[in-house]
Amino acid sequence: MIIQKRTIATTFLLLIISFQSFSQRRMVAEWEPAYGTLIRWPLGIPGDLVVELARTDTVFVLVENANQQSQATYTFSSYGVNMNHCRFIMANTYSHWTRDWGPHYIFDENGLAGIADPMFNGYPWVPGCNLKSVSVPLREMLGYEEDDAVNIALAEEFRLPLISFPAYLTGGNIMTDGQGRAFSTRQMLDESAPFCNEVCFRTQSAQLLGIQQYFITENPEVHGIQHIDCYAKFLDEERILVKDLPANHPEYACVRQMTDFMASQISCYGRPYEIHRIFCPVITGHEVAAYTNSLIINKKVLVPLFGIPQDEQALQTYRDLMPGYEVIGFTGSWYYYDALHCRTMGIFDPHMLVMRHKQPRMAAADFPANMVAMIDDRSETGLIPESLNLYWREQGNIQWRSLPLQPIAGPDSLYAQLPAMADGSTIQYYFAAADSSGREETLPRTAPAGYYTVEFTDQITSNETLRIPEQLSVFPVPFSDRLHIQFTPFTDGEVNAQVFDIAGRKVWESSKNGRANIITEFIWEAEAQVSGFYSLRITFKDQVVTKKIMRK
Repeated sequence: MIIQKRTIATTFLLLIISFQSFSQRRMVAEWEPAYGTLIRWPLGIPGDLVVELARTDTVFVLVENANQQSQATYTFSSYGVNMNHCRFIMANTYSHWTRDWGPHYIFDENGLAGIADPMFNGYPWVPGCNLKSVSVPLREMLGYEEDDAVNIALAEEFRLPLISFPAYLTGGNIMTDGQGRAFSTRQMLDESAPFCNEVCFRTQSAQLLGIQQYFITENPEVHGIQHIDCYAKFLDEERILVKDLPANHPEYACVRQMTDFMASQISCYGRPYEIHRIFCPVITGHEVAAYTNSLIINKKVLVPLFGIPQDEQALQTYRDLMPGYEVIGFTGSWYYYDALHCRTMGIFDPHMLVMRHKQPRMAAADFPANMVAMIDDRSETGLIPESLNLYWREQGNIQWRSLPLQPIAGPDSLYAQLPAMADGSTIQYYFAAADSSGREETLPRTAPAGYYTVEFTDQITSNETLRIPEQLSVFPVPFSDRLHIQFTPFTDGEVNAQVFDIAGRKVWESSKNGRANIITEFIWEAEAQVSGFYSLRITFKDQVVTKKIMRK
């Protein structure tokens, strides 16, 4: 039996499900399933990193001719590289910065993969950090036209369509969540401005790359190439790791300003980004360790090290934030503006098994909680029904239990229902799936070492700043035939009230136009309902409040 695709539906006790549909064009995120990593010969990375890249994945090596391939093969063999995991590709290159001119993978509206081919012409150094320039920066007159042409060779090698992008899209200066959001510094707009202004750039990014929300930060570097990957990094769809500098560093205030900007933006799941910091100490002068310039490749995080005592602290930061990932450090010829991430680029699986889940922060105590995942087999071979499971356990337990995932009304969407739990209970869980191509995935990808958690509580909200006692009251508690519901919105807008029974069925709903700071009252006449527990849900703009109520 092959499970058929379905479309998403909002389910009981999940606070706003806001996945980007798989039918929308999108740029692939760094943590998604990859074949391996693109590097270039002659090397710009240490030999032990090549060994690691080829240990469990494929390392794709750009060489210009058979002589270079022979040199690379001899050298790699002397390092102990698994040559069965090496694939050589013929293409002329000028530099070793595969991140900056290498392939951005795009899935189109039909789920077909392609490679974006932006312009590339090197690295203009420009002022930033509140410094202004009145002149257009000069570009180096070097051989970057060779790098600019590499994606043509890669598209032919991988038999993928080439998507021409009429502006710069330097890889070190863009990070994306895989769901239509991306960050770059202002330098991305400035260097494209002579032939594609900001309106043009944003329009082309939306139409060709699927980036519907493109967040542009101010340039944080006093003077340099202004690449965002030396200042911040997406860890997943909702968490961003940012550089933390010594307070006396000249870029300290600018990086804090950039961090505040990121924290004020909304993720693809409708919540503000969760910001984490990694301390980047001074190495010499004002040059600092570029610990954000790491590579996430499948279930590994590869981190640049700088031969200083703080290296171990940086590795531990990644271990704490990314449980289940193998965190490995590498020393090399790294700079504060150019490290491991800059010299590597993911080669992604165009037939990947994609999984998404918006983790609810809380669930209503004493009610079952539906956990929804979107699962899409880009191989188009079909999902294997018996492989589709949610694994869960109460915090403190070792043994995992399983629940089968069931289709709901819409493409690619499935759910399982966690049993009702008492107030204060915490559940750990993850999803698993496989398709008929042989691909298997979990979500989180490092499960069971990495997992989601949800806390069951008597009173929950999707907006942690919501003042529940001040904004929502219900009486009498418990009630008999009539329940009074009073909600005070913070601004004008529609207030929606719904009641669900313990099985998740909606038994009542009402909406009213609310006025700012004035009580909006609902009365639920419940004579026809049986005694027991119910769930009240109030929705107002981006706020969703769920409260357990009891009828005598």
